Amino acid sequence: MAKYYGLVSGLPVLTAEMAKPPYTAEEFYHELQPVLSTADRQLLEALRAERQHPQLIDWVSTDALAPSPEGDSEELPHEDSDESSRRLEALRSIAQRASEGARLTAPKGIPSYQARFVYELYYRPAADDWRAASTTPALIEELRHERIALEDRLSRYYYEWLGTSSSAFVRGWAELNKNLRNILALYTCRRLGWDPKDYIVGNGEVEELLRTSTSKDLGLGDQLPYLKDVLRIAEERDIARRERLIDLLKWQWMDEWTFVRVFDIDNVLCYYLRLEILGRWVQLDAEHGEATFRGIVHGLKGESARVLDDFRHSHR
Repeated sequence: MAKYYGLVSGLPVLTAEMAKPPYTAEEFYHELQPVLSTADRQLLEALRAERQHPQLIDWVSTDALAPSPEGDSEELPHEDSDESSRRLEALRSIAQRASEGARLTAPKGIPSYQARFVYELYYRPAADDWRAASTTPALIEELRHERIALEDRLSRYYYEWLGTSSSAFVRGWAELNKNLRNILALYTCRRLGWDPKDYIVGNGEVEELLRTSTSKDLGLGDQLPYLKDVLRIAEERDIARRERLIDLLKWQWMDEWTFVRVFDIDNVLCYYLRLEILGRWVQLDAEHGEATFRGIVHGLKGESARVLDDFRHSHR
């Protein structure tokens, strides 16, 4: 495993309370390209793959088999135009082959879990009589307008894919995020009276306990050292505060993981993930500030209009 003494030694210290990080996650990503080994770049790309999920869901929710209108160029995010076009065409090819009952072949330039996701959504069994085959609906026809179900399905594939990584950190990060997601989903289901079995992602021992447990600690106190913190977060009703508490829990988890791995790729990956967290909150704070400012301006305009009306009324 490569060591990154020079890189890590020159990085500014990040804290969860920073108002503005020294640079963005995207800037750091580009700085890392000539520095990381090929294997470590693949780990970074695996962590970044989740950023494409919202647009991938949007894409399959439309008619993914239809070519884009002439002159229009569809793109998946966080990629240059050429790379995005190649990825999109490859995904469309997978959907087309699936609709014809062809086998899924190993994709090039696409994470295997994304290929599997698209393939299984569009698969129709092959038949000698094409009319008979066309009567068997593809899964996408059932789920096209069920965004939560699509997101859960893609997340399950993603966590399973990360779980096969050669990196213990990537596997641990996937497990942490999956557990957080599932526990919070369970508590939401309990509040709303929904069946949690439909919203728990994964098929391991922890997931089965979450589907069946009725106890407050979910029977997982010995398996998840951060469970008490997650349960406290689940009780938080303020959405913004809850999201920040989730990020702080992830931050603490990364601090503990990298405590004795200062110059490993794990610490470099954590630095990137911390920048993503800080960047998200800087953006949200800016948006909240802008919304507050607009509200103040709107209020002042309303007040000015009222004063003007009173003035006109008193001088009639």
